[in-house]
Amino acid sequence: MREWPTFLLMIVYNIGAFGTFLYLTFFDGYGYTWWNWLIAIPVNIFQSAIWPIYWIVVRGLFGWIF
Repeated sequence: MREWPTFLLMIVYNIGAFGTFLYLTFFDGYGYTWWNWLIAIPVNIFQSAIWPIYWIVVRGLFGWIF
């Protein structure tokens, strides 16, 4: 019975990571060329793995500057 909150938190975290990856890859307005997918996709994977930090710190604090 104690594992249920942990399981639910893992599901929510993974949904947030997948949603962040989709947003960064397709909806953020980044212009892809034939070669920069090699750089952008791993960076998007990393940023989606740390999505709470990305949305709070990077977008929250620095998003208004850029």
